[in-house]
Amino acid sequence: MPGSANGVSLEQAQHNFIEFGTAERRHRGGGREPFDEESRDAAWRLLDPTRDNIEEPQRGINYGDSYPLADTTVLYYWRETYWRRLAS
Repeated sequence: MPGSANGVSLEQAQHNFIEFGTAERRHRGGGREPFDEESRDAAWRLLDPTRDNIEEPQRGINYGDSYPLADTTVLYYWRETYWRRLAS
């Protein structure tokens, strides 16, 4: 949402990173290479709006209050355990 903490959506940030190396163009040159212990999850993939059930933000709703925080790995959209997985 405009004015929120994130200036761009996750989907746009991923595409921006592929294109110019940062989530937002204004941050170019301000990052660092990942440390060896910061490896990417082997199952990670780009966000796919046709496959992943991502909430659409609405003003006045604090989505963070609804997240299942006992096991934060269920928040990873690329995993089969994603808490918003659509039944298929």
